[in-house]
Amino acid sequence: MAGSDQQLARARQQFVLRRLHSLTGIVPIGAYLLAHIFLENSFVLGGPARFEGLVGAIATFPPAFLLGMEILFIWGPLLFHGLYGFVRVRQAELDNPLRNDHVGAYLYSLQRISGVIAFFFIGWHVWSTRMQYYFNHTEITYAFMHGIMIDPLKFTFFMVGVLAAVFHFTNGIWTFCITWGITPAVRAQRAVRAACMLLFVVMYGTAFAILMAFRA
Repeated sequence: MAGSDQQLARARQQFVLRRLHSLTGIVPIGAYLLAHIFLENSFVLGGPARFEGLVGAIATFPPAFLLGMEILFIWGPLLFHGLYGFVRVRQAELDNPLRNDHVGAYLYSLQRISGVIAFFFIGWHVWSTRMQYYFNHTEITYAFMHGIMIDPLKFTFFMVGVLAAVFHFTNGIWTFCITWGITPAVRAQRAVRAACMLLFVVMYGTAFAILMAFRA
């Protein structure tokens, strides 16, 4: 009986952790990714001066306030989502995840692969930008980002890392809807999957334009 109770408690714990993992991928992580692309870095598409205006506006907030908000709403959820994501990767059945949906099977595998790539890219991105701001008082200006983007290796890493992060988020919306029972029917799941792939194209297309603008 004790063994059954332990198994039930373990199953409940996994249920809660998987739901939290799924939820944090959408809010706040996914929401921040949308804002990071469309409401922050997209300023550079209007020219360096416009991006510098955004940098100046962010600089008006006390660093301690920014750090607290980032830890609470970005880095904390990211760390949980990423580390538990490695647990999910270890538990994944990559050989035959979805018997009757070949596209879904490929997306299932790509979701986990992209998550691993995105985890290491985001870690490097945070260290090379935000940590430099807090530790060395380095302003994340257009010139700073331009210096990163004209480096071939760093630019390539950005291209691949952003691709992985955007795919992981947009495809994750599809899996989120399945996990939370929003799309129980196969037809609804395929409609949401198509919409998510369209969002992926729009997001990565915008991100690519941003990266190229920082290289100009």
